[in-house]
Order: sequence, then C-alpha cells, then structure tokens
Amino acid sequence: MHYSSAYNFKKSLAARILPFWVLAAFCLLQACSSTSKLPPAQSTAEFYQKYRNEAGFKGTTVPVGLVSKYLAKEITDTTVRAALANISSVRVLSFTPTNRKSQRLLQQGLTQELDQVLQRDNYAAIPLLDEAPGALQFRMRQSNEQVQEIVGYRKYGNSFLMLQVNGRFTRQQVEQMLQKIDPDLLIPLLG
Repeated sequence: MHYSSAYNFKKSLAARILPFWVLAAFCLLQACSSTSKLPPAQSTAEFYQKYRNEAGFKGTTVPVGLVSKYLAKEITDTTVRAALANISSVRVLSFTPTNRKSQRLLQQGLTQELDQVLQRDNYAAIPLLDEAPGALQFRMRQSNEQVQEIVGYRKYGNSFLMLQVNGRFTRQQVEQMLQKIDPDLLIPLLG
C-alpha cells in the first residue's frame, strides 16, 4: 500500500505540474517565433513599423531639415530645390541578420514581403535610373498627379536597405531629384 500511495502521489503531482510545463513550452515557442506571424505589410510605412525594432534591423528617421540643408548645398536646380522643400519625412530601414531570430526572418520570406508591397498597383517603377546590381531601385506611390512617396530599395547578399521619402511632389520633380541627387549621399546622415 505504501508503494501505491507514493505512486499515486507522483502521478497526482505530475498531473498538477504538467499544465505548467505545457504553458512554459508554449510561451517559449511564442518568444522564439518571428514577427512574420503578423499580417503581411500592405505599405512601406507598415513594413517599417512592423520591423524597425526587430533583431537585425535599424530604423532611422532622418530630420527633414538636415536632409534639405545637406542636399541643397550641392543643388542649384530650382525644380529640385522646390522638391526638397516639399519633403515631409525621410526614413531608412536597414537589415543585416545578426542572430538566429533575424536569420529566421530572412528564411521566412522577409525580402519577399517587401517585394510584394512594392509590386502593388499603387507603387510604380521609376525606370530612368541605373539598373546595375547594388544600385538603389526606386518606386513611387502617387495619387492623381501628385507623388506622395518615393521608395529606394537595395538588396545585397542577405542584407537590404529601404529609403522612404514622403512629401508632395510632381513626377517631374521626382525624376529631376533622382537624376541630380545621389541617394548614397544620405548614408553619412544615418550615423
């Protein structure tokens, strides 16, 4: 009888502890899961918000005044100067896998998610730029005749960079800006 009561006690203890182990395992799995369980981003703004604080990402908002002053020093074209004055925000999101979690994000289709956002109807390609490997590729989002967002995107190996410029521009202003301003000039501002 002594053996039976000890066995029942262990069985009862195991039955009481088992839910805690299951809960602990579930919490561990949730902590290890990626943010890709969130719905896919529908815009570059959603993509930025979704990933800016995740492992491997660096999200930076660059002060508009700093960008305008920095770029205006080199620009004399009045169309481009007018476009610079219409910038409302500049954000950069860069990604380089730094640990297993960020590597898992990459394996689960991170860059494909951004590609899908940029392939939407409201993002049009800007074909006049350099198509060389490693060059920023640009798309723009416009409503009626006004461009509201310019997105530069570059993949290099397992890493990528997304430059997002919001404002109010004409298509001519966008084309002039992208012809006269080297986007890599902004890299020192990301410090």
